[in-house]
Amino acid sequence: MLGKTVPRKDKHVAYQITLELLADMAGLEKADKTLDELALAVHLPEETLFQVRLVLEEVLMNVISYGAGDGAVPHVQLNMAQKDGTLSMEIADNGIAFDPLQLPAPDLDAEIDDRPIGGLGIFLVRELMDSVTYRRDGDWNRLMVTKTVPT
Repeated sequence: MLGKTVPRKDKHVAYQITLELLADMAGLEKADKTLDELALAVHLPEETLFQVRLVLEEVLMNVISYGAGDGAVPHVQLNMAQKDGTLSMEIADNGIAFDPLQLPAPDLDAEIDDRPIGGLGIFLVRELMDSVTYRRDGDWNRLMVTKTVPT
């Protein structure tokens, strides 16, 4: 069911939320609200919340903007969890196959007019997170990011 939030508690995960949504602006808003719910539950520091929100919004905006191959709005499965001082997010979508980690790093020393459009968002994702991995699983892109939460 799209839009369902399922908080789970078990002995291995301190807090976990799974969300299914469409890759559209309403879905982005739902993901932001769900991140706020997690941040409140685990007492996420403001700076970490800011960084994680930036990453989540960047990835989802890429799916919204570029993920529809045949005109159909992609579905997104978002899994956010906090365990042992680490926040992890898996952002999966059934849009066009795209490995953002294959993009070259932008030339930050080049003049602004000489830089190609795009690429800075993925650069920020890589810089702000402790680890970023991608895999294609059937028809799904799966991007996993983790961030150590300061105590």
